[in-house]
Amino acid sequence: MSSTRVYVQSEHFSDIKLVEIDGHATIADLKRAALALLPPGTDASDLSLSIEDDDADDEDAPSPRRVKDLNPGQGVRVHLHRCKHVTVGVRFGGRTEEHRFRPATTIGRIRQWAGRQFGMKAGDIAEHVVQIVGSNEQPDMDTHVGALVQHPNCSIVFDLVPAHRING
Repeated sequence: MSSTRVYVQSEHFSDIKLVEIDGHATIADLKRAALALLPPGTDASDLSLSIEDDDADDEDAPSPRRVKDLNPGQGVRVHLHRCKHVTVGVRFGGRTEEHRFRPATTIGRIRQWAGRQFGMKAGDIAEHVVQIVGSNEQPDMDTHVGALVQHPNCSIVFDLVPAHRING
């Protein structure tokens, strides 16, 4: 039996949790294993599971995918959330672009999407970060957007700002 490490994030716990599951397990098996990590008494009836940077609605997929198909080389990262999608707005240059992402979408992927929406070249995108509107918080590139919202507020707005440079 080959075991795959799965890192689970959720709106119901602050730290990333680890579960090991057989690579031949289905996505439904993975969801059950992730749900077992929730605090006792948590209502899990409306939680959906999303795979990091995967736009597919896994629970509605026509054929059962297997954990081994999720590119587990470095471990698989998933997110349990009551929001099936997070509406993300990004402001830059007097414009706002908006898109719906799954909760397991990384901030790095959102930054890439936003840069393309604003017509930036890859090098220019790399010199910018997203910052939560009304704060100085610039989430890490591997943060799941679902970690930044709490149901029923399934939306967030960022500013696309220049990254801090250290000259030395």
